[in-house]
Amino acid sequence: MLRLSQYLSLFMTLWLWTVTGYAERPPDIAGYVTRVRGEVVIENAAGRRSLALGQPLHIDDRIVTGAKARLEARMQDGTILTLGANTEFLIRQVQGVSPKDSGSLFELFKGVFRAATTQARAEAPTREDWRVQTPVATIGIRGTELWGGFNLLDAGSDTLDVVMLKGKGVYVESAGQRVELQQAGEGTTVESAGQTPMPAKAWGEEKVQAAFQTVMW
Repeated sequence: MLRLSQYLSLFMTLWLWTVTGYAERPPDIAGYVTRVRGEVVIENAAGRRSLALGQPLHIDDRIVTGAKARLEARMQDGTILTLGANTEFLIRQVQGVSPKDSGSLFELFKGVFRAATTQARAEAPTREDWRVQTPVATIGIRGTELWGGFNLLDAGSDTLDVVMLKGKGVYVESAGQRVELQQAGEGTTVESAGQTPMPAKAWGEEKVQAAFQTVMW
């Protein structure tokens, strides 16, 4: 028969598994919330819940921010991700979460984001390192910092703007055409789905500051 100490040990083990979540292993963790302000929720197969500082983010989480809200998260691939107000952003794939994943992939449905990625790996295809898909274009990032989003300076909810802030380079691809951003301060615009990106050009100070304001704390 089990002694009292063995019963106690078994009980404590089962209790710890329950309160720490080991009774049912959670989905793979894609990152953690490092800053949050205002109403920010995630939606996934388990339902909808509010996010708080320090909480994990998982693959297939859709992040939704409210008016005047902000979210900052550190992803498992080392990227620091900031979302502005009224944004919907989906985590599809994050480098390092699964051995089969060759890069990180996200989707931006509306709103704005800023990302500071780690340096691209020399042995990896640059196209696959870090991408954000949107309804109008795909943004590819090669170890850099950038801002991207819709309706900047009231350009329209279907108009996507992208600017490289620093780093190695960014590409924006839509309608079979690609524009490369190779200098800090260069940006491009895609006016709507099916349109090609406008030629890269240096943004004026007003437009850069307007972009910064959407993700400032």
